[in-house]
Amino acid sequence: MIMKKPNLVSLSKTALYIGFTGYGGPAILAQMKKKLVHEKEWVSEEDFMNTLSLAQVLPGATGVSLMGYIGYKIKGILGWFLTPFFYVLPAFLFTTILAKLYFTYHSLILVQKLFSGLGALVVALLINAILQLFKPVFGRADKKDYKGLIIALVAFFLAAFSHLNIVGIIFLSGFLGFVFYYFTKEFEDVHLNLSKEEKTVIKGKVIDRKLAYLLIFWGIIIFLLWLTHSIFWQLFITFFQIGTIAFGGGFTTILLINHIVVQGRHWLNLSEFRDGIAIGQITPGPVFITAAFIGYKVASWLGAAVSTMAVFLPSLLLIIILGKFHEQIKHQKLVRVIIKGFLAGFIGITSSVALQFGEKSLINWQTWAIFFASLFVIVKLKKDVLWAILGTIIVSLLIF
Repeated sequence: MIMKKPNLVSLSKTALYIGFTGYGGPAILAQMKKKLVHEKEWVSEEDFMNTLSLAQVLPGATGVSLMGYIGYKIKGILGWFLTPFFYVLPAFLFTTILAKLYFTYHSLILVQKLFSGLGALVVALLINAILQLFKPVFGRADKKDYKGLIIALVAFFLAAFSHLNIVGIIFLSGFLGFVFYYFTKEFEDVHLNLSKEEKTVIKGKVIDRKLAYLLIFWGIIIFLLWLTHSIFWQLFITFFQIGTIAFGGGFTTILLINHIVVQGRHWLNLSEFRDGIAIGQITPGPVFITAAFIGYKVASWLGAAVSTMAVFLPSLLLIIILGKFHEQIKHQKLVRVIIKGFLAGFIGITSSVALQFGEKSLINWQTWAIFFASLFVIVKLKKDVLWAILGTIIVSLLIF
């Protein structure tokens, strides 16, 4: 996989640069490819795309998982830790600083004007997220699309009108994906020629000693946190759970956080949560960084650090555990049909959350104008989200 061999300093500096300049979801992945494959020549294009395909199958932030695995292949455990750490660091610092300012000055009229506009932008971003999920679920416009539509509608009505746990709705969607698609010919298994090493890994005969040490280390950290029964343990287990089941990209975390953190633990209200999403959008890096905003509200800087670590840890561990046989994972029929069910369910749940946010945010002609303008810029003109953010900030200060 490795072409040129960078040292840890070069690897960390490059990760920091990508994290500092990375806006716009898929645009971040394109920037990673340009920097790591074409400019630095640290990884081949084929291996980069293979790793990306695995990261997209797994829950969590795709970019963070991708950086973690590339760092692991280049520099082992230290690379696995430092590469995503420096990639996330700029977003973490920006988000926590803005969180401090927000919770200190959010009662000011100027701040209220700004977040009224950003709240409308968040609704537009949710609509865009729904549209982006449509392709993997309804990729082919034929009569078979009704199955995905049924799953999405079931998830929508359960999320909007029942008290069923959202995690249960997600797993129900995966089960419906299995029922609807597994027994058809739409997802045939791909038979691959496995290398001797891959066959050995699958049989469990190869034990990566460094990986074992890493799992033991994190097991001890989690155990010690559990012993404290403190707010930090509550933050850790909450966001670890969210990071474990957040399939389908960063915006799926919004659904989970809304249910678990806002409605369940009541750590912040819906308006604060909406504004936290907006802050996550105006900073570089992944949408998952909203965890830092919430962690700061609950337990200041240390709470932000624990929440951020917890939400990224599951996917970072999974990608190095499963990385040696990722081709087998992504082509397995069982995996593909369940994930398709998850994604269809996320369409329905995201629609429910967008409706809830819309009722809270779109309250006058100014917010509706910002909503439609943002949607036009992002969906129709396909401009980077950064332009919609900048435009929203300027317009909000002018018209409110």
